[in-house]
Amino acid sequence: MYKVNVKHGIAKTNTGVRIAYQRSGDGPAFVCCHAMACDNRMYDPHRDVFSENHTLITFDQRGSGNSDHPPFNEGPDCLYTVDTFGEDLKAVLDELGIERASILGFSMGVVSALSFSTKYPDRVERLILVSAMASRLPQPIIDRARLVEKVLDTKGVNATYEFYYSGALFEGLMERREFQEQVALARSIATPHGFKGCFRVTIDRQSLVDQLNVIQCPTLILVGENDSHYLAEAELLERTISKANRVVVPGVGHPMSAQNPRRFEEEIMAFVS
Repeated sequence: MYKVNVKHGIAKTNTGVRIAYQRSGDGPAFVCCHAMACDNRMYDPHRDVFSENHTLITFDQRGSGNSDHPPFNEGPDCLYTVDTFGEDLKAVLDELGIERASILGFSMGVVSALSFSTKYPDRVERLILVSAMASRLPQPIIDRARLVEKVLDTKGVNATYEFYYSGALFEGLMERREFQEQVALARSIATPHGFKGCFRVTIDRQSLVDQLNVIQCPTLILVGENDSHYLAEAELLERTISKANRVVVPGVGHPMSAQNPRRFEEEIMAFVS
């Protein structure tokens, strides 16, 4: 799927959670945070392009892929939070000795990117927010999320993946062989508690908008013209982050990297270069 050599490693957070990461290419550091129900392999189709002039770093968020899947508990001791997602990213950068990096967050990965960027703004060279929501999610998305959790609790993780990817956000994508294979690989090592932990951080977190004023680096906001729930949010992000620029990508929705990979790559490479 890609030609570049990939080196694998493990970083540990300050609480001992192990985070699997992947590194390829040379040059300024560029970190990509993956979406929900995926893992680092969502960036495999883009790895050659992203690694051409950068050190590309991807990682599996806790609860996903080959990273640890800590138990999920309700309440204040939950190990899946906005803060812990940001600390996972920090652990990877610290392990690699990288002080500053450009950071991309895609959908759920926006939580990791914003958590890190608002807590450690001096360590962010450039920020890219794709299909991003910093506000509390709209009620229609939350309502469907409740159905996803019900399937998880009653039918298990395999049925949950099928139901999750049957949603309107991914219309047409599951007919593509490459996308099917990517989802199948993520599902093969998914766990119910890991899925629920990631899902809760994505869906049940509070708004992060009040924290965005600390972000002072150049910021690119990418949103698909068909991503109806996220278009207004992209405008809000552009108004709230001082050096932000919003680009609406025509003909795509939420999973724009799969729907128009070339335009996705072009916008990002032009920005980080």
